[in-house]
Amino acid sequence: MALSFSLFDSLQSPVWIFDIEKKKIVWVNTAALPLWESHSKEELLARNFSHDMSQAVTALLNHYQDCFYKKETIKTWWSFTPNHILKRALCHFSGIELEDKSMGMLVQVIAEESSLRRELAFSNCSNLALLFDETGQLLSKNEAFRLTYGHHLVSLNNFLGDENLAEKWIKKAQKNTNQTYKHLCWTGKSHHWFNLETHWLSQEKQLLLHLTNISQEVETLKQAKYNAEHNYLTGLLNRRGITKAIQKSHHKDHPYSVLFLDIDGFKMINDTYGHSIGDKLLRAIALRLQETLNYDGLLARFGGDEFLIQVKHQRIPNVELFSQRIIHELNRPFHLKSVGELSIGCSIGIARFPADADNIETLITQADMAMHQAKIRGRNCSHYFTPAMANALHRKMLLRHHLNAAFEHNNFELYYQPIVKLSDQKLKGFEVLMRWNDNELGQISPAEFISLAEETGQIIELGQWVLKTACKQLEIWKKKYNVELMVSVNISKIQLQPNLAPMVKQLLKNHNIKPSQFALELTESTMMQDYDDAKQSLVDLAALGIELYLDDFGTGYSSLSQLQDLPITTVKLDRCFVQGTHQGSQAICKATYAICKALGLKVVAEGVEEQEQLDWLNELGFDYGQGFYLAKPMPTTDLERIYLQPLLNSRLA
Repeated sequence: MALSFSLFDSLQSPVWIFDIEKKKIVWVNTAALPLWESHSKEELLARNFSHDMSQAVTALLNHYQDCFYKKETIKTWWSFTPNHILKRALCHFSGIELEDKSMGMLVQVIAEESSLRRELAFSNCSNLALLFDETGQLLSKNEAFRLTYGHHLVSLNNFLGDENLAEKWIKKAQKNTNQTYKHLCWTGKSHHWFNLETHWLSQEKQLLLHLTNISQEVETLKQAKYNAEHNYLTGLLNRRGITKAIQKSHHKDHPYSVLFLDIDGFKMINDTYGHSIGDKLLRAIALRLQETLNYDGLLARFGGDEFLIQVKHQRIPNVELFSQRIIHELNRPFHLKSVGELSIGCSIGIARFPADADNIETLITQADMAMHQAKIRGRNCSHYFTPAMANALHRKMLLRHHLNAAFEHNNFELYYQPIVKLSDQKLKGFEVLMRWNDNELGQISPAEFISLAEETGQIIELGQWVLKTACKQLEIWKKKYNVELMVSVNISKIQLQPNLAPMVKQLLKNHNIKPSQFALELTESTMMQDYDDAKQSLVDLAALGIELYLDDFGTGYSSLSQLQDLPITTVKLDRCFVQGTHQGSQAICKATYAICKALGLKVVAEGVEEQEQLDWLNELGFDYGQGFYLAKPMPTTDLERIYLQPLLNSRLA
């Protein structure tokens, strides 16, 4: 795996990247080799950790991976045993996308336990001692203190930097209450952190201090805290850092807004130029955002190409205007030395305290929802959070959960809506429609769950089930009623893949179905997306001898040249034109019929709901119609009762 993370090579602290699924280290810097008891990068990258990895560790890593998908980071002490040597290190774990698009784990060692102990031991500061009289004046210092810090210190007040605190320490010590403190002290020429133990020598009326210099430990912990709250690439606050900062400055009487910003087109830049250019662009974006914000709020890199901004209304009263300024600034080209000019956009979601929520985590979630709404509205714009978004998200998550269970419990059913030949009202065939009746949620509209299945990728499994079930039903009707019906099945754009034609061919063969009995319906947008790939898939499907319907015609973006170029047999005119009463709709109906006839295509008018519509379509010469006025979608039992059983009875008579 050829990963390039030269940014970390110069770091003195150990860094490595772990592929959680393959259980291998896929990148490591030189500083990490001693920690892993390894003599070379090649040797360490060749190690397979799966052999010695317990189920508990595997489960923990999988939990970390889930956190990384949520853009969370983790800081904790980590124990591991390279070459059977137990080691502990304070590590910062974060997610990083690998070349195969899986989520890996970036590990940055903040402090190694054994090294920290050696540093403290080397300082040899445990025998430092100072002696003060009852007024706080320095009487004596031991040789270790003098050699280390000189002879400039004169008093406890001078040492602590606080006269009241010095007096308080002496009074507590006089009561024979030995105390321990951690304090930043002035040695006479520099500041250092010390652990201090006070002892009152009652006979001499003197205060003895035993000191241990913990500056290195404090600095290490401060660095660990900084790393845990800042993003290594941009130097900005991370999610944890900005959350703590907002909570610290939070005041119920000071309203503020949270802006969730996502870069539009960043993935394309990463895919085109590589992640190193993407990282440079992110740093440039961070700098431009800092310049735009100009200390009027808090800025964080939330993760990936997402940024978070908090602005108080007393500093920036017009947040909408401010968000437009951010968009304007990020729309200006970025000049990268190795690439040239790069252009991006951004989508911004806005949530307000206290109008929308009273805690930062909820505000971030709401701003994230609003950002996605801005993307839906066309990108490169801003959008405010509304309660309707939360309701929609809750509904979406609920449906997603139930959709997983629906496969297991077989909650799906196929309905069939007749397509009728208008001239003699004879049946042409049936459009296959999916229905989902959930035990808890009731009947769920296909418009709701189909789009969700496309988003989650479950449409592939769902589409295969529909194709198999429809073919199996045709075979049942053939055996039971000795009739060869025709059905058309809707196909999602995600299903339009090279393996679709071979799968349909095998299904037709398995269930002894003639290609002329089968049709696939595709929307204009389905075929116009990745046009060349879609065209090849359609050509392969048409070669099987099945029909191809262009559904919802007139609502998409296809051109007449593309319509002529594709192996379409039938056009289904969208219901909005059939049901429209103004002259424009009627003109489109006439024009569509004329064009299709000129191209040798059959036409189905969708959404026929009134006798007047039916009469008018007949006058125009439309071939086929479909709609509630002609027949509603029905389950197999009703279809057999209305259409097939009478046919069988007439034969028997």
